[in-house]
Amino acid sequence: MKRFESLKDIVDNGFCLSCGLCKELAPEGTIEMQWAPNGHLRPRTSRPLTPEEDAAIVQICPGINQTGPFDQPLVQPSNVWGDLRRVVMGWATDPDTRFQASTGGVMTSINRYLLDSGRVTFVLQVRAGGPKSTDSEPVLIRDPKDLITGSQSRYASSAPLSAVRAAIELNEPFSVSLKPCDIAGIRNLQRVDERAKRLIVYTQTMICGTVPSLDTTMDFLRREGVNPDEEYPVALRWRGNGCPGPTLAVMPDGREVTGLYNDMWDNNPWTTQFRCKVCPDAIGLQADITTGDAWPNAMANGESAGTNVIIARTAIGEEVLAECERLGYLTTKPAQDGVLDYVQPHEANLRKSFGARLAGAVVTGTPMPNFTALAEQECAAELTSEELANVFKGTVERKRAGQGDERTSMDDENQSRL
Repeated sequence: MKRFESLKDIVDNGFCLSCGLCKELAPEGTIEMQWAPNGHLRPRTSRPLTPEEDAAIVQICPGINQTGPFDQPLVQPSNVWGDLRRVVMGWATDPDTRFQASTGGVMTSINRYLLDSGRVTFVLQVRAGGPKSTDSEPVLIRDPKDLITGSQSRYASSAPLSAVRAAIELNEPFSVSLKPCDIAGIRNLQRVDERAKRLIVYTQTMICGTVPSLDTTMDFLRREGVNPDEEYPVALRWRGNGCPGPTLAVMPDGREVTGLYNDMWDNNPWTTQFRCKVCPDAIGLQADITTGDAWPNAMANGESAGTNVIIARTAIGEEVLAECERLGYLTTKPAQDGVLDYVQPHEANLRKSFGARLAGAVVTGTPMPNFTALAEQECAAELTSEELANVFKGTVERKRAGQGDERTSMDDENQSRL
């Protein structure tokens, strides 16, 4: 069975997540994250990597190294959803945060508590920034008032872990507020770096619907009568100012191009990266707290005030959630049994089928990633043999058609995973 041996292997086989962690493992300037033809950020090297550099990347790259919680006893175990120590529905008590942020503003409010309380001195997250309005930049936020600048979802590749070394070098306790695969990279780093283990004291993530290619946004603009090859928006917000809130592009002449969330995502085809199709953990199994949209069947139906489903997975997560409730940062209410399958059915199906998807890739010659403690067999047991065969067949067909790191259309079953 083939194994990944280099950064090139990871990228060529479609397992790059664009997190930027590899950039931190080579001397400064050797690796830069640049936009690729597939509409995603990809590492580009200025010289051939040494065997030692490739080995270091292969050891902790979250695209090919993902570890779940199922190698230890769980407090409230679910084969699909991981440790469900506490599950509630909630939102930011502050109405402005709730309105401006994606969904209910829970992640922003938790980060505000962490900064206000002094539990951390800064938060590593992403916000809009870079040469283009579709770019995102990693930021270290110290002032709670600045958290709202990174509150809206960024539906394009980013490279947040390209800043993790700089954060660690400050030798201060901090929190990380990123995607599930970024959290996997943080956990991998913590296993080999004592400082990362000591200084990164809290992690939170969102339930992730995939990392769309920039094609999706460009296609939206074209449908709205804008040619992005001729005029590119100077500002872009995918969500926020409501739940889900409008997509808003501001053009160079000042005019605004807007569209509904459903018009952009649910009613039109969109493309992603191959690694998202075999993702074993889009639900934040390794984070202290996971939050997500709470729409029935994962479908936005008009605008709402914004409510998150909140999962506390660890003792620290439980404690932070309780303190945010006690001090008024969050307002919560009990969650009904089965709510996660109800509001995130596509993520449940992805967890159940990821083993069959991965097998379809490996049988066609794709190297085997290091995915462990993810309850693969237990999840697969919740699908029929016919369902597993269908997703296996679909992956085999893609790989035999030459699918590597090209953009790829989402499956119909996952069309609403955003």
